[in-house]
Amino acid sequence: MEGARWWSEAEALQALLTRIWRKETALAGHLAERAHAVRFVPDRVRLEQMAARESQNAHTLAGEIAARGTLVAAARAPRPGTLTATKLGLDLDEIDEVYRLYWRACAMGSNAILREKLEALADGEAAASQSVHGILSRMDSYVTDRQ
Repeated sequence: MEGARWWSEAEALQALLTRIWRKETALAGHLAERAHAVRFVPDRVRLEQMAARESQNAHTLAGEIAARGTLVAAARAPRPGTLTATKLGLDLDEIDEVYRLYWRACAMGSNAILREKLEALADGEAAASQSVHGILSRMDSYVTDRQ
């Protein structure tokens, strides 16, 4: 195919890791926003912990990616919607997508150490998904949005 550019496995993995890094970076901010809106202390603390973990995941990925290229964070826009539960539902969708992307990256990578890191990060996303499901199931009048 003339003019077509075929990516090597390393380039494809690099692009996927960069995509995950951008999603993790944005998700950390979104979860921190949600934590500020939740009045039920145990759920607020859990969301704060999840936001910190997402930020750490982004930092870990940045270390893996940095040697291969530059990172440019995508601008993070506030989640649409007026209800925190709606926004948290969007965050849950994002967590589930990041989980799938981590496993996709595991399948692409030939480096055992990187695969182990990605598997651990995927396991963290699975735990986050369960936590958000629990928070959503408890949400009712204790949730507010701060503009």
